[in-house]
Amino acid sequence: MLVRQFVLSGLGHLSTLIADQRWGVAAIVDPRRDVDVYLAAAAEEGLRISHVVETHLHNDYVSGGRELAARTGAEHLIGRGAELRFEHRPVGHADQVLVGDLRVTALETPGHTPEHVAYAVADTARADEPWLLLTGGSLLVGSVGRTDLLGAENALPLARAQFASLRDVIVPHEDFVGVYPTHGAGSLCSANISPTPSSTIGFERRHNPYLEPADAESFARLLLADQPAFPSYFAHMRGLNQAGPAPIGAIPAAAPLSPSETSAEIDGGAIVVDLRSAHAHGAGHLPGSVSIPLGPSFATWLGWTIEFGRPLVYVLPEPALWDEAVRWSYRIGYDDVRGYLDGGIEAWRQAGLPIEETRQMAVEELAAALDAGGAGAPFVIDVRQASEYAAGHVPASVHIGAGDLRSRLAELPRDRPIAVICASGYRSSIGASLLRRAGFTDVANVTRGLPHWSACGLPVDRGASVEDSISMVTHAH
Repeated sequence: MLVRQFVLSGLGHLSTLIADQRWGVAAIVDPRRDVDVYLAAAAEEGLRISHVVETHLHNDYVSGGRELAARTGAEHLIGRGAELRFEHRPVGHADQVLVGDLRVTALETPGHTPEHVAYAVADTARADEPWLLLTGGSLLVGSVGRTDLLGAENALPLARAQFASLRDVIVPHEDFVGVYPTHGAGSLCSANISPTPSSTIGFERRHNPYLEPADAESFARLLLADQPAFPSYFAHMRGLNQAGPAPIGAIPAAAPLSPSETSAEIDGGAIVVDLRSAHAHGAGHLPGSVSIPLGPSFATWLGWTIEFGRPLVYVLPEPALWDEAVRWSYRIGYDDVRGYLDGGIEAWRQAGLPIEETRQMAVEELAAALDAGGAGAPFVIDVRQASEYAAGHVPASVHIGAGDLRSRLAELPRDRPIAVICASGYRSSIGASLLRRAGFTDVANVTRGLPHWSACGLPVDRGASVEDSISMVTHAH
């Protein structure tokens, strides 16, 4: 039996290949949208993909299940409650399929989503008992899947269902049974997920804090406390995956756009996303462009800050990064990428088109400006997660997560300088660019963020609600 995991660290997505090498057949579990990685892996191992297996309707990424099944002729399995609107095999509790000598048994495990199904896998050439569990969003490594993604009104009932699924279906397996989830470190489908991509039932039983509560209500309180905020694009994924994402085939060839073509796209409603570093964006960028540096978190922030369905034009660090950028975009359903600015910011500059700058402010400068006080004192916005803010923040700063800025612009002063801070300068560059796009002109991105502020021995406040901090700052000026 061959087991191979594929990791997308930025989305915290784990997909798995299981195969019977003797029979030369394989199943792919919870595939991402750009499925060429699975086709290549199967070809490398001399395998035929006979099954595509999904644990639930995903909220955090576009499924590649439909396309992979179509391209390979594989049977597509998912829990019967998913009600996919394209060809598939709905499975219920104890339904089985064979992948060679591997027996895959569906286990209805509602909680993370109502239709959630885990799968127990036994290598019947060796034994009838399961050797591993494909746990999807039920049991994670060090955590369990959150239950509030389908609305606050569903969070508690689904948490109770999650408790029962774990207690009655998942945890009773033998200690040696492997745990292979779909959500790993970096996923916003729960808190406190370990960076280790797989585990065992025995280790999780002993060391997973979410398996400690003895009753459903205690479990629900633990699970639903301090879950991270999640991106707005999540609202579109479940319906898209249920309807069936459009096949993408090969990633499209690079599409360079001249400055005039880029201007025409902007006039037609496209948003320019600048994938260069925060420093490069600050030094000079297209007016109205949004800074989201390319990296593991790119897709999350693209889906958190850019309206779903808007056409996009990219400013790339280098043209060779087109494929990577488009893959991340497609993985969350941002399919309308028109192209990238050919020649980058220099081509734009040489065409005589306007360029903006965003000041990059050191924490020492911010501290001095705050100490000086007066009308010129910056209004400081902390764009980290609420738990990060509560753990320590610049005194008198206001907490507004970067993903929430667009919906709270009316609360912000336009007659004062604004300084945006996070933990490194990444999220604050995003936040500062969103403010500039909204017409705020005196905006600074605080580089190196809270860790450096603390390392410099500057004062740190803790706690305080978002509402209290906003009230305190706005009424003080």
